[in-house]
Amino acid sequence: MEMPPEDTPPEAYLPRSAYSIARVAADPKTAGLELALAAIHVDFKKILRDREDHEEEVEKRSAVLDARDNELDEDIGGFELGLLALVTKNRGDARYRRYFPEGLRQVTTAEPRKEEPELVGDMLDSMTEDMNDPELGSLVATWAPKISNSRSKVLAASENLALTEKELALLNDKRIPALMAAWRTEYKKLEGQLTAVYASNPKMVDRFFKPFRKRSKAKKTDR
Repeated sequence: MEMPPEDTPPEAYLPRSAYSIARVAADPKTAGLELALAAIHVDFKKILRDREDHEEEVEKRSAVLDARDNELDEDIGGFELGLLALVTKNRGDARYRRYFPEGLRQVTTAEPRKEEPELVGDMLDSMTEDMNDPELGSLVATWAPKISNSRSKVLAASENLALTEKELALLNDKRIPALMAAWRTEYKKLEGQLTAVYASNPKMVDRFFKPFRKRSKAKKTDR
């Protein structure tokens, strides 16, 4: 009986245990010995399905984050257009450089989960300071609430995504490896139990298990 190599992915365990469980249950001499492995098999199958669900949820929440980030970028772009009109398209104007020292794209192409919200947070602080400015006051009063709301939605979407990513990491780093270890223990234990039943015919034991690696066919030699 071959144990799974170290690099065997968890998905490859289930077909082997499914075969062995059914094979042991089908033999009148060994029926019932499969129950412990069968219990691990059920748990293993469930946790892999849970992982698939979490991976799908990560994609869904990533999509929501991208949508919220796009909305924030649009609001930042709207504010930038108003600011450009105010400074007659002079990007060297101190009032423009106060908000966009390296241009619009520095903000809108920044990493959306941490970097851009921080840049926008600094921008909102500047807006608060400029709220009573005779030239900038009206513009920032219009855009500050919109940008603040969009930024909050980005942060909320990022937090939701991080939660699912954390749960997925727990599955991959802790729970699945623990089940893989339990599976190997029961798989090996089953071999010992079968060996006891077929003590006089050890080759029979191998028939209850499928190998993890395909055996290469021996080449025929000319006689």
